[in-house]
Amino acid sequence: MQFRSSALPLGTLASLVLLAACDSSTGGGAGDGDGMDNLDAAELLAPFTGIYELEDGWKGDVGDRGILVIETPGSEGTSVAELYDYDDIDNCIPTRPSDGLLRKDDFSDRVFMDDIFQLDEAELTLSGSTLTITFNDDFDLDNDGDTQDRTDITAERVEVAQLSDLGPDC
Repeated sequence: MQFRSSALPLGTLASLVLLAACDSSTGGGAGDGDGMDNLDAAELLAPFTGIYELEDGWKGDVGDRGILVIETPGSEGTSVAELYDYDDIDNCIPTRPSDGLLRKDDFSDRVFMDDIFQLDEAELTLSGSTLTITFNDDFDLDNDGDTQDRTDITAERVEVAQLSDLGPDC
């Protein structure tokens, strides 16, 4: 009589354990997003939602007017950002903004704005209604002769219902 074991070979058992750890029905494996990270990011970004007027001279010239619109965070844990460089000659708001994205840093509660070329690699902080934007000064906006430094500009939240309340479209 031969005894036959019903135990699985060690390699098969290890494979099953690894597959179970990655199964989304069990709550996710290591590195799998279960939506909680997106919820945390959305909660962190929500206070940034609004329309902001950038400080005078934000582009390096006195009289420059810029408007930053930050939308409500989506379910993916990011917010759309749009920068409008107000047309000072025709006194209107361009219909094509520079588009970007707000996101939470993966390793901290820092907030970054990506893809708006005038404000390269921007980090945002909020204190009351004042938004501070720290970015790489690629265009020497602070007129110090150095394009390798980081600089800050501030923006105040404006209490308007929509962008068109700040001026007509160009």
